[in-house]
Parts: sequence; C-alpha cells; structure tokens
Amino acid sequence: MSTSLIFGRGQKIDGVGLVKPITLNDYDDFLEKSSVLYYSMAHFGDEFKAQFLLDLIVWGLNQEELVTNLTELFKLTISEKVTFFANSIDDYGFIIDEMNLIDKNNYDQVRSLIMHQNLMNEQKVYKDKLVQEWANKALEAKNRKGIQMTFEDMLSTVSVYAGKHYSELGKYTIYQLQSDFNRIGKLIEYDATISFKCAGDTKSPLKHYAEHVDLFRDPNDDLFVSQDKLKGLNQAMGN
Repeated sequence: MSTSLIFGRGQKIDGVGLVKPITLNDYDDFLEKSSVLYYSMAHFGDEFKAQFLLDLIVWGLNQEELVTNLTELFKLTISEKVTFFANSIDDYGFIIDEMNLIDKNNYDQVRSLIMHQNLMNEQKVYKDKLVQEWANKALEAKNRKGIQMTFEDMLSTVSVYAGKHYSELGKYTIYQLQSDFNRIGKLIEYDATISFKCAGDTKSPLKHYAEHVDLFRDPNDDLFVSQDKLKGLNQAMGN
C-alpha cells in the first residue's frame, strides 16, 4: 500500500504534471472551488454517455463560474499558473505550462485523482426523480440525527489530543487530518474498552487501536437500511 497520501506527496499525471493534495491552509478556497468536481456523467443522463465530461461541463452547462472555479482549483492543486483558453468548441483547455495541459482527454483522470487525494466521494445520482427525492430526504434525516461535528471540531480535537499548534495543522492535508482524527478515536475506544474489561465487562469486543481505518468509505453507503429495498424500489418504478 502506497504511503504517498499519509506523507502528503503528490502524484504525477503524464501531460499534466504533479497533482498535489491541498493543505488545510487552502481548505476554504478549495471548498469553494471544488464543488464542480461533483459533476459526473451520471448527472447528464444516458443520452450523453458518448460525450466527454469536460465538454458537458464547459459547453453543456455553459456557466462561466464553473470554468473560473476549475481554473482556480487547478491553481491550488497543480500549478499557480493555469490559464483557460478556448479557440473553438473542440480546441480548448487549461494551460499549465509549455508541456502540460488539462483538456477533455485527461480531465477525468485529473478529477478522479483530486477527489481521491482530498477524500471527496462521488455523489449518488438515481435515475428516477422520486427515488432521488426520497434519497435526499433520507440523507437530511440522517444528518439531523447524527453527531453534529464540523471540520473545525476535528481540527481542535487533533490539536488538543496530539498537542499540535494550529499553525502546524495548517500544513496538514485533509487525508492526514482525517487519519489522525480517526486514529485518536480508535485509541480512545481501546482505552475505554480496557477500562470496562477491568471493571468486569466480558461482552465488549476489544478492537486493536491500530486496526485499519478506511478513509475512502463513503459515509452515505449505509444511508438505506437495505440496498435491496432501494433496488426493488427502482425496479418497481421501471428503472
């Protein structure tokens, strides 16, 4: 297993250059600009499946703000010098330097890597509008019932527990922060279980404090009690 993410190293893409995970110092800017990455082929329907995703975003949605956000996003993750050009509907892209360019042919690879490095999950899109509305309501209900926790709460937890100053945490990547935060949770859970067992508890399982934590698991995968029920609902609606 590669250690590039835990050490915050970037990954090179041929024709693009080194793509780097953002640091928390740039988190606010990244959060504002990166929402465009959530657009996937699933948002455009089967009739557009033969098209390039970047074509659909730039020309299909035709929103200048999206192009601006992509430009600024690439500046944060690849190079400080990124310029968008459009000579025609077929000749356009984001120039990085004389050797590197992001266009419709490599955008999907760049998008996938940026999302992976910064723990962004693909949005679930359902073909049927009623199913999509039901899924959105289920997600809202889950968020209301769940633990209210912000990104800032994770930062303060790691700062206090690990004794790290916020200026140091500012150099962390999202992956590093999530890794530390989840590991702290495992350590606290382990210590608590040991205390319970010393008090006579024989039922609580003792999980190792260093067991694997899957940071790429989509927290919304368990949104529905049974995926079979959702599948059945889709089938009943003719999807």
